[in-house]
Amino acid sequence: MKDYQAAKESNWGCEHCSRTFLRETTLVKHLCEQKRRWLDKDRPANRIGYGAWKNFYNTHHPNKKSTEYSDYIKSNYYSAFTKFGSYCVDISAVNPAAYAVWLTKNKVPIDTWATDAAYTRYLVDYIRSEDPFDAIKRTIDALLDIANGENIRIEDIFKYGNKNKLCYLITNGKISPWLLYHSSTGVDFLSRLDNNQTLLVFDYIDPQRWGIKFTREKETVEQVKDVIKKIGL
Repeated sequence: MKDYQAAKESNWGCEHCSRTFLRETTLVKHLCEQKRRWLDKDRPANRIGYGAWKNFYNTHHPNKKSTEYSDYIKSNYYSAFTKFGSYCVDISAVNPAAYAVWLTKNKVPIDTWATDAAYTRYLVDYIRSEDPFDAIKRTIDALLDIANGENIRIEDIFKYGNKNKLCYLITNGKISPWLLYHSSTGVDFLSRLDNNQTLLVFDYIDPQRWGIKFTREKETVEQVKDVIKKIGL
């Protein structure tokens, strides 16, 4: 009874679950679910999940008074949004914040956010509307990784690089049509794809859709060509 009363009056209480302890050392060792979630707050998956949850609630509940991280760890949706964050980290998702906005805007069920089907739909939309120079930078970064990893000159990657690997990079948004269609090596690479490879990347490089886009953005196309020319592609 004395121990219970002492614990009740103790200053050693968990701020997350309100449980009290006789000793500070016991509190330090204590790990409830909400404390674990708080300690995980700086993990990339948690940061992405929290940002997605915050956007979701600001969109659907604009009068909600607080969307702090302390609210997030108490949310019934914590696991679902953290799973989404982990998925984004695992696949190196292109612009996870934009992905979360797209999912919310398109009213995609939360339980399908961390799926390849949803991400593919987003990515095809995103690469058609993103800033061209962000796309070019991401593509150059991907090509530099290949050049450094395989000891090959960046200007030779589309000529001699593994076509299947390059197709994969197109389908995960790392290589953009902005560079593929405005570099001589990129155009030549696309012309050498076999039927299966062409089908694999078609939705991402759809010539008709991109052709219309380039016609409408002639000034940007010329700027992109200048950047690509300086790179030597």
